[in-house]
Amino acid sequence: MGARDKLVIPKKFIKKYGEKFPLWSYSKINTLDNCKHEYYLSRVKKLKSEDNIYTVSGTCAHDIIQDYYENKIKYNQMADLFETKFFDIEISDFRFSSDEQKNTSMRNKYKSCVKDFFLTHKPIETKVLTEKLIWVDVDGHVFMGYVDAIIKDQDGNYNIIDWKTSTIYKGAKIKLHGKQLLLYALGLHQMGVPLDKIKVAWNFLKYVNVTYKQKNGKYKTTSSERHKWVAAIKTPLKKDIKSVYNMEDWEADIKLEELISANSLDGLDEEIQNKYKLDDCYVYAEVSEELVNELKRDLVAGIEEINERGDEEDKWNREPIQPKDEFYCNVLCGVKRHCKFYKAYQEKNKKYQSEEDKLLEEIDNILSL
Repeated sequence: MGARDKLVIPKKFIKKYGEKFPLWSYSKINTLDNCKHEYYLSRVKKLKSEDNIYTVSGTCAHDIIQDYYENKIKYNQMADLFETKFFDIEISDFRFSSDEQKNTSMRNKYKSCVKDFFLTHKPIETKVLTEKLIWVDVDGHVFMGYVDAIIKDQDGNYNIIDWKTSTIYKGAKIKLHGKQLLLYALGLHQMGVPLDKIKVAWNFLKYVNVTYKQKNGKYKTTSSERHKWVAAIKTPLKKDIKSVYNMEDWEADIKLEELISANSLDGLDEEIQNKYKLDDCYVYAEVSEELVNELKRDLVAGIEEINERGDEEDKWNREPIQPKDEFYCNVLCGVKRHCKFYKAYQEKNKKYQSEEDKLLEEIDNILSL
């Protein structure tokens, strides 16, 4: 995101709020919700936030998709381009995990799934607006943000799409993480688009939707990580194998394991292959006036809390870091090097590990007597 002086602020906001007024973003409020002290370090003290493996790899995928829809690259260049760019990430210091074996496994899975997306992505056929800057007035507070993609479908609906390389959202997480997309929906609504004509969704790049027809005639869709999508349909697939090939149960199990291992239905009869349809994994969040009003209350409450805390460090303290916070603090927080709470947690862990090693050594000595 560029500096404020490079932004072309809509005249309606300047007319309403003057030349100088605070600019807000959803990420600011989200940082506050994630960790108060992180907000202080990154937003109040304005310490530079460091990238992590997820921001770097996510940006890599986003840029390729954007370049494709802006006609800068061709469809068949995406997968190779991703592999080339991801190689730079593989040889960098960025890690999915501090454990080398786990890091290798996670990295290979990530690479395989995202590359498969670029090989099989079904292009959006209507015009795609990429990285569209959206301005939103939230009860007197001006928010701005960039939308990955906006498309108008054949039914006249405006679809706000966020390309996502994270783990898929399900259940309550859809509403929780949908707040950012809901904010952008409000921005479109304030531009004159009826709220009931706006849809918001994520396209989870690492996942694929598998749709098949059940015996009752209804269709079922299952979302699965791309590197193991065949395993996700093993129950109906086994029934199809037994039926089409007249196999015994044990024979079908052997065939099924082969297909799961290859993660492909290649070689099966077309009658079976055609039964399973693969699509990009779009997950939609609800858009309603009630949810928009709830979002506005939450955002305003966040702004009020930020203003009340001011710029004194002791007003931005947090509870000591617990094991449940470790992934966020260790991997996702960009200012952990400056965080006194993170340093305290590391020192506590070092002391605990030292005591544990000492105890294990004493036990080993006793057993060796």
